[in-house]
Amino acid sequence: MNYDPKIIERGKLYYRNNLVKYCIKYKNFLFGEVVGSDTYKVKVDLDNNYFGLCTCQYKYNCKHAYALIEAYENNNYVDAEEIFKEIEDKPKEEILKILKNLVVKYYLWDEFLNTDSLLNKAIGLIKLIPLERKNIYTFKSFLRNQFVKNADDEELIKVIDEMIRADLDFNNSDIIEALTIILDEIFRRENKEAIKKLINLYRKHKKELWIVGDYLIEYYDNYFDYED
Repeated sequence: MNYDPKIIERGKLYYRNNLVKYCIKYKNFLFGEVVGSDTYKVKVDLDNNYFGLCTCQYKYNCKHAYALIEAYENNNYVDAEEIFKEIEDKPKEEILKILKNLVVKYYLWDEFLNTDSLLNKAIGLIKLIPLERKNIYTFKSFLRNQFVKNADDEELIKVIDEMIRADLDFNNSDIIEALTIILDEIFRRENKEAIKKLINLYRKHKKELWIVGDYLIEYYDNYFDYED
C-alpha cells in the first residue's frame, strides 16, 4: 500500500471523526465521499495496491482515499451487490425513475450518447503530456482504472504507437511506467497476433521501446518464433 505514513494518520483521523459520508464496495473497488474543505469523490482499487483516486487537489493516494480504506477495513461499508438486488425487485417504472434522476443529477448523458471512445480519450491525454508535465499522472491513472481492462488488443498497440508519435521521453520513469501498464496487459493476454504487431513496432522504434525487449526475453525463450 503506497501511502505516506503522515497521509495514513490523517486518513485515520478523518475516519474517526466521521468525515466519510459513505463507503460502497462494488466488485474490487471502493466508492465514496469524504468531507474536507469540500466534499470529495473517492475511488480505491483494491486489486491495485489500494490505489486511490480523489477529486481533491492531490488526486492520488491522499488522506481522503485512506479514510475510505479505513472505513472498509473497519467493515463500515455497504456491499453494492445488496443494493442491486434490492433494485431488481422494484417495478420497472420505479427503476426508470431512479435512473432518470441519476442521469440528471450527475450529468451522465455521455453514457447514453457514447460520443467518445476510450481510445480517443487515451490519445487526447497523450497529446496533453508534452504541454504540461503533470498530465502523465492523469494518463497513468486512466490506463490503470479504465483503459487496459476495456481496450481490445488493437487499441493497446495503437496507444503505444501514439506515445511514440507524441515524441515522449521513454527514458522518463513515469513514461516507462505508463508503457509498462500497457505491456503487462498485452503479455497477460498472450495473444500471438498482438505480440507480432508489438514486435514489428519494437523493431521500428527500438530506441523508444527498449523495455519491450526485456519483456520478450522474460516471457519467451525466443521471440523471433513470432515472426511472420
